[in-house]
Amino acid sequence: MISLATLSFSTADVSVHLRPKSMRVSGRLGSLALVNENSRHSVMECFNQLMSIEGRNFADFAYQTYDPDEENFNGIKSSISLNAASIKFHFIEKSLHDLYVFVHKLARLKGLYDAATQAAVQSASGTEQMQFSISIKSPIIIFPCAPASSTDAFVLRLGQIAAENKCEAVANRTTAGLHGIQLVSNLYRNGDHCSLKVIDDIDISTDIVQTIGINRQTDVDLPDTQVFTFFWSKGWRP
Repeated sequence: MISLATLSFSTADVSVHLRPKSMRVSGRLGSLALVNENSRHSVMECFNQLMSIEGRNFADFAYQTYDPDEENFNGIKSSISLNAASIKFHFIEKSLHDLYVFVHKLARLKGLYDAATQAAVQSASGTEQMQFSISIKSPIIIFPCAPASSTDAFVLRLGQIAAENKCEAVANRTTAGLHGIQLVSNLYRNGDHCSLKVIDDIDISTDIVQTIGINRQTDVDLPDTQVFTFFWSKGWRP
């Protein structure tokens, strides 16, 4: 028997408020860590924590449904918000391969998966008028060059993820973006640290406008959906 890793999830706080025709579920998930314990693939201590979070809390979330009979009902059936911390991930190939093999064996629990999939399909029709606001701080993936003998590594910041939508009378507007994408090479020689930015602060933003109630007999030029994408970077060093 081989110990692969230890996943710790220390705190969680969830509250549920029920009313006759509406509901609110909110919660906060605390610290999260995945520590490598695979003795077959030893790595340096600084890379032993495969996954951790930057900050105190892993995520804050809230899900709410609305009563259509209320006086101030604006047509939004439900809303969801998520604010997640930055996740730091050490890509240790051999240890992660063993974890993948273990998780793959759990795929035999296919009955649970099928039941969850069916429930998701049945509830999909109720998400048409959902309002969402999502913010996930930049995930960090560290690629060690030789995790057993060297602290040299590539550090990839995937960028802070933000997305939200607004449901208006004539259009649904969705704004999404990745901000601060960065790739850095960290080298250590004789105790000295050298850092080189390969990709520096790339931002990608997208605006999606879905027009409602277009009369195609009178307006044949306006598309149902318009997508506007913006891309810029502070610097690029090949």
